[in-house]
Amino acid sequence: MVRKAMLAVVSSAVVAAGLLTHTSVASVAPRASAAYPVIAAVGDIACKNPPANNRQACQYDDVSDAIAARDYDAFLPLGDVQYEYGRYVDFVQNYDAYFGRFRDIARPVPGNHDYGTAGAAGYYRYFGDLGHGPGGYYSYDLGSWHVIALNSAVCPAGVGCGPGDPQYAWLKKDLAANDAACTLAYWHHPRFDWLKYQNADWTEDYEFFKSKPFWELLSAAHADVVLAGHNHNYSRWLPMDADGNYDPKGIRQFVVGTGGRNLNNLGSVSTRPATFERGWAGGFGFLQLKLKDGSYDWKFVSAPGQPDFVDAGTGDCH
Repeated sequence: MVRKAMLAVVSSAVVAAGLLTHTSVASVAPRASAAYPVIAAVGDIACKNPPANNRQACQYDDVSDAIAARDYDAFLPLGDVQYEYGRYVDFVQNYDAYFGRFRDIARPVPGNHDYGTAGAAGYYRYFGDLGHGPGGYYSYDLGSWHVIALNSAVCPAGVGCGPGDPQYAWLKKDLAANDAACTLAYWHHPRFDWLKYQNADWTEDYEFFKSKPFWELLSAAHADVVLAGHNHNYSRWLPMDADGNYDPKGIRQFVVGTGGRNLNNLGSVSTRPATFERGWAGGFGFLQLKLKDGSYDWKFVSAPGQPDFVDAGTGDCH
């Protein structure tokens, strides 16, 4: 396991003779103890422009500073890492300028905006081997937890990555091969959400159904936690089955789209789902998770200069 890079050490972009190159100079050091792994996770991060004075948009520098204030074993970018089209030049000039210091502990997944460039070429070029292209899905272990990174951005609208899809087959095989006590999965599009356009006909097709097959496999395998982004706010949900019903043995979802791009309001009171527990659309920040043996602690961490919001607790694995 590794610590994050020191604050003074960042990645840099060099423009020479019209050629833009990415130079990573981050360094890492071993963790000083065998403590439980702690991760930071957030999506919907960097604008195509540098951070500005609008407190409701392009505050990804504040989120970076909040993450840098603590030591983490892994940083999970939850998609839409670089707006608007995921161009490599924008990754280098914007995302990397503030989040490049976490590159060595980054375990990313792409979002739809990262695919604004054909094949998410900028995303995969920037992250290199960390992006696990061209599919963008992979798994690894952290402490006693099995962690699965999936790519909802390539899943067809209306049906998702279901039977017959290579990613579905891979996930099914990965779950069968790993018998960890606790399992966490993450991707970009939430399986369930509370949106201002909650009842629009296209909502399920273009958002919820994309990851439905993932949830079904994970639910059957008794997974514990799912993380997503896409909606630019924060929400925590009761454990649910594959149909969104409360199930004490189901999966708890966190939506963490508060990486700095901009903020979206939650839905209207009349459309609030019964399994929605707590949410926040008033500021940027990230989710911190401590992955313990048989349980996990969560905490939403507000970014410097943002309104303070507290959501913390503990959950048990199945």
